[in-house]
Amino acid sequence: MAYDGRYRIEDIDDVERIVYFDPFKIKKITGTRLAPILGKGDFQTPFSVALDLAGIYREDIRTKYVKAGNVLEPVLRSHLGKNVSLLISLLGLPEGFKAAIEEPVPGEMCGYDHFHNENVFGGLVDGYVTADGKRNAILEIKTSGEREKWMDENGNYTNVAEQYMLQASLYAELSRLDSIVFLVGFLEEADYDRPKLWAPNDDNTKIIIKKKLDMKPYMKEAADWYNEYMKNGLTPEWTDADKDLVKYLKAYKPGKR
Repeated sequence: MAYDGRYRIEDIDDVERIVYFDPFKIKKITGTRLAPILGKGDFQTPFSVALDLAGIYREDIRTKYVKAGNVLEPVLRSHLGKNVSLLISLLGLPEGFKAAIEEPVPGEMCGYDHFHNENVFGGLVDGYVTADGKRNAILEIKTSGEREKWMDENGNYTNVAEQYMLQASLYAELSRLDSIVFLVGFLEEADYDRPKLWAPNDDNTKIIIKKKLDMKPYMKEAADWYNEYMKNGLTPEWTDADKDLVKYLKAYKPGKR
């Protein structure tokens, strides 16, 4: 468990299957929270995301897979920086343009949000691809142990999961960019136990270029959800998928912090 804010709960309604909470200081919708809010997440539900945004509960995601991704993000970014000329043709840039990788501002230096001018949406990008000194594309870095999920029927690396497309497209929209560069490092199971020994190369690292999704309908739906639930201090209805989480919430004893 990453944090326990159950003291913010005001009521748990078993009939409506809703949790009421103090709506003070609600967090923003980030790229990882967007897909589950829209009912498209693999690991979270709209109910669990609402609790996260309210600061009540967030599942501890410090698994070896997440840790490996954090360790290898700068390694992969550096690898792309050394081979950035590949992006000129992949992004359809004119010959003679000079591409580079713009490092993201560290989270601890920006309040863990790169989009302070936004009220509802925010988050941290993995970097930008620049062309002749101007931002041209969002950089989204992923690690994966499932190569086949990224491959199309011809064996080319073109597939990107919908939740990843939503995440990166949100950051592209907020950055006023149209292109996304997915940099994917493929790990074997043993690599997750020793990620510092893994090194990117042409075989285990692939670049996938995508145009951002039309985010207007997705962002409107998410903002409407945010205003309906978060601003009013209540969660959406929990489902059977949330039963263990509800049990945990009910175990809280008032007065304990």
